[in-house]
Amino acid sequence: METVFECLMLSAFIIAMCVLIYRFAKNKSTNIMAERTVAWTMAVGFAIGVVKELIFPPVRWVLMLYAIGAILAYTAAAFSYPYHSDTENNEEET
Repeated sequence: METVFECLMLSAFIIAMCVLIYRFAKNKSTNIMAERTVAWTMAVGFAIGVVKELIFPPVRWVLMLYAIGAILAYTAAAFSYPYHSDTENNEEET
C-alpha cells in the first residue's frame, strides 16, 4: 500500500514539473528566482529518491518514476536560465 501512495505522490510531482517546464518555455514566470530554486530543489530531491531506490529496491518501477522526475526537474532548471542566441551576441558587439 505504501508503494501505491508513493507512486501517486511521484505522479503529482511529475505533473507539477511539467507545468513548471511549460511556464518557463512560454516565459510566463513572474518570480523566476523562486521557481528556479524550486526546480533545483526538486531535482536534488528526485536524485536522492533514485539513490534510495537503488539501495533499497522494493519495486523497480518506482525507480523509473524518480528518474523521470529527476530528468524533468533538471530540464525545468535548465529552462529557467535565459537563452541568448549567437545573433543577439553579435549585434551587441558591433
